[in-house]
Amino acid sequence: MGKAISSLLVVFVLLLVVPLRAIAQSGTSVVQIVTVEVKPITKIAVNGNPGALTVVGQSGDPSASSVSDDNTRYSMVTNLDNVKIVASISDEMPDGTRLMVKLESSKGVSNGPVDISRALTPVNVVSGINRGSDLNQSITYTFAASESVNEINEQSRVITLTLTD
Repeated sequence: MGKAISSLLVVFVLLLVVPLRAIAQSGTSVVQIVTVEVKPITKIAVNGNPGALTVVGQSGDPSASSVSDDNTRYSMVTNLDNVKIVASISDEMPDGTRLMVKLESSKGVSNGPVDISRALTPVNVVSGINRGSDLNQSITYTFAASESVNEINEQSRVITLTLTD
């Protein structure tokens, strides 16, 4: 009975292996189908966060009513033409204050300092970006308060930068 099971097992294995070998291609040439695709690439990344932007102005000194930070950098890559970077803010800035952002770019046109104080929907900050990468570009945030603002306790906002067409 043990020999019968062994013989049956050998026949079963041969029935599986022989048809598979017959299906495999052989000879001097073989053919395969390779499918390829390139999808749109729009990637942006930031390095770092700006420091606290605290206005500590002296009365009568207009330059003391704003403060800037340019310690943040961004890099982007795209395989599309004529894309842009837009910015939005999580919550509006307090009355009498402004938050501006400026992104440098070697691939597109910076819109200079853009007021994003009330930009709950995205606003353009860089436009006309074509295929390629823009590495280690500067982001400058400027916070300004008018003389009518007495005091505002420390607050934070989330700024979203999006590379889009």
